[in-house]
Amino acid sequence: MNRKTIANQDGITLLEVLVAMIIMGFALLLLLNMAMVALDGNDWSNKTTLVTQLLQEKLEQLRSVRNDNLVSGSDTAQGFSRQWTVTDVGNHLKQIDVKIEWEDIRNQTVTNKMTALVRTDSL
Repeated sequence: MNRKTIANQDGITLLEVLVAMIIMGFALLLLLNMAMVALDGNDWSNKTTLVTQLLQEKLEQLRSVRNDNLVSGSDTAQGFSRQWTVTDVGNHLKQIDVKIEWEDIRNQTVTNKMTALVRTDSL
């Protein structure tokens, strides 16, 4: 009998295919985790942007009120509860602190706050 030896085998083995599938599966799991982190980040940035706009809106609203009528209070805007305090700091100035607390996607409380000084009319 005459046997022919094959010096070069073209193709891949079943073991190589399994190893490649395991590596690809692991890589896809990591990409899925990265996608979840990106979604969390997008949710946080959207809420932070909205809350910042609501804080600025309330500060502008309070700055347009006559200084004699500036009082502390709270309200709700677009599902967020806002609180503001008005403090007389002297030298014809009032300090307005506006604060919004909200929960992120992981149910952790996040606080955003803005402060402004307003000149009073009375001398």
